[in-house]
Amino acid sequence: VVSTQSTGSSGINAEYGEVINSFFTFDHTMSKFLALILFLAVLVLAVGSSNCSLKKKKLNKKIKQYKKRCLSKGFQSSVGCTSASVNRKLGKKVLKKCQTIEEVLKKCDFSCPVDGGWSDHGGWTDCSADCGGGNQTRSRTCSNPAPAFGGVDCDGEAEESQECNKSQCPINGGWTGWGAWSQCSAQCEEGNQTRKRSCSDPAPAFGGADCVGNGEESQKCNTQPCPVNGGWTSFVAWSQCSTQCGGGSQTRKRSCSNPAPANGGRVCSGNSVESQRCNTNPCPINGGWTDGRVVTLFSSM
Repeated sequence: VVSTQSTGSSGINAEYGEVINSFFTFDHTMSKFLALILFLAVLVLAVGSSNCSLKKKKLNKKIKQYKKRCLSKGFQSSVGCTSASVNRKLGKKVLKKCQTIEEVLKKCDFSCPVDGGWSDHGGWTDCSADCGGGNQTRSRTCSNPAPAFGGVDCDGEAEESQECNKSQCPINGGWTGWGAWSQCSAQCEEGNQTRKRSCSDPAPAFGGADCVGNGEESQKCNTQPCPVNGGWTSFVAWSQCSTQCGGGSQTRKRSCSNPAPANGGRVCSGNSVESQRCNTNPCPINGGWTDGRVVTLFSSM
């Protein structure tokens, strides 16, 4: 695609027309001769202000000549045109001819469109997350080359993104609540019991730290004194018999003090006193005289 600008009398700028119009409306008494002189002067100024000496048809012909004789043979354009890649250098004569053609085209504001080209991507930005999946971007610019002379912009996106740091984040361990206390190891006189918790709320994962502290704790329990059941002492000696003969009784005793019941312990079972008969032998009966007769008496059994 090329852009051209038509030249000649048809290319007089609007500003010159305005000058002419203002002139003719300025003073109606001015002679037509002076008006014609001024018009021609303005026309010459307008035509002379353009550097391009080629009309449209000749300009197009010159452009084709430039492409065929110069660009196709590897001439390095200074107006943004793409040159063919060739292995040989241009001769001095051809090089000078091409430079001359290019200068003529420059005066006619000729230039080849330059399509934009992407630069290399810059470095990736820092990831938006240290772990667990984040995002990062990198960008490029449409400056290699930048579009010029009506060339198209770069095709595609100036920025691209990617996921980063997709590894799982470390999970530090957390304790569960304490479980119930275990049964006490003793019913009385101080025992021990324990309770536990686990490092699973949550469990450590992906390099996370273990829980700090102990998974088990203990305490004393049932510290009250144990109940003491009563126990009998041995019986003491029998008491003196209540009679010397003919059958009496005697007793002996014991006490519930070996040990004495304590702390809710049971009292002794049984009797604290027992008795037995004693001196069961008949008592002696002394003989006695009757009156005038001798009577032999026998003691009853």
